[in-house]
Amino acid sequence: MNAIAEKIHLIEQLSSGPLATTQLLDKVIECLIDNDRRKLTGFREKLSAFEQRHGMSTDEFLGRFEAGELGDAPEWFDWDGYAALAASLEDKLNGVGVTRG
Repeated sequence: MNAIAEKIHLIEQLSSGPLATTQLLDKVIECLIDNDRRKLTGFREKLSAFEQRHGMSTDEFLGRFEAGELGDAPEWFDWDGYAALAASLEDKLNGVGVTRG
């Protein structure tokens, strides 16, 4: 049995029944989702600041940056990194059936 399965088995043994186990696991999942949503909000705030500062959307920036039109300023790499992090979290949340928050 792997470590995760062992922990779930322990939760099942310690809880007062299947309903309690399910509720506890639902709470853990909810906490993980909330944590990712908070991270995503922070990344979106960073992206918005870049957009306002440079007068272009992140999509427009990515197209121009990937085409080599903007050069190699460190700020462009930061913007690109935040866009990648936001996209990754959005994909992750969408993959587990969580709508945009």
